[in-house]
Amino acid sequence: MSAPVLAVPVPEVSYDAVGAGVAALEKPLTVSVAGVARDGHLLGPADLARFGVAVVRRARPGAGPEAWDAEHLRWVPDPGTGLPAAAHTPFAHRADQPSPWQALVVAAGGKDADGAPQYAKAVGGFPSYRFRGAFADRDGRTGTSSLSAPVAFAGVADRNLVVLGAGEDEEPASATQARVVLKSPTLQPIGQLVVQRAGAGAAVTLSNSAGATVLLHPDGSIELRPAAGRQVVVTSDLEIERLRYRPASGGSKQTLP
Repeated sequence: MSAPVLAVPVPEVSYDAVGAGVAALEKPLTVSVAGVARDGHLLGPADLARFGVAVVRRARPGAGPEAWDAEHLRWVPDPGTGLPAAAHTPFAHRADQPSPWQALVVAAGGKDADGAPQYAKAVGGFPSYRFRGAFADRDGRTGTSSLSAPVAFAGVADRNLVVLGAGEDEEPASATQARVVLKSPTLQPIGQLVVQRAGAGAAVTLSNSAGATVLLHPDGSIELRPAAGRQVVVTSDLEIERLRYRPASGGSKQTLP
């Protein structure tokens, strides 16, 4: 007969919120678990051999859950609640707290074996992360919790409605991009100006959330892209040296005599 399992409540995750369900990447999270029990009796550190936090992510919509393998620094298919009790971030036990098992998870700075961030900023809500408490007592009994509520990450500056500075994750001293971004109250970009280094020159892009774009190419050419179904409207005199156009009937472009 297998040894009885330990009863482990679902963890709660507290953090400095950038938005609903979104934590500031630069600041640590606290993962808390209430009383862990064996046969109805609460356990303390003296009763346990191992206790810690495991993390599980979904990298993109429709992707399967992956667990962080701290030994090999990789995300691997999640084994579920059968996860061994040797989890990655240890709990501290604070007997004076309603949820005495607490672990500090530092998301910023961690890397996988290939040098990619362990915790990445979310795009469209992914990747998202959940946490699981894992415990083992001194008699070989183990217990793992169900997963916490999901958390995604964003930068502290992402909560601002205006972004002015270097490109994403760049430092001003080594920046290859400069940008001005205006966001909606829900923190979605609604208009932006981006200057991107291109060799000895730069490409300049002005765009809005409706899909309109103005491009200044590094070679000096200018491109206007209205949103689908929209027009470029000139409300004053237009003087040009030469006009090339594509006939409404289709075919190759032609030059107006």
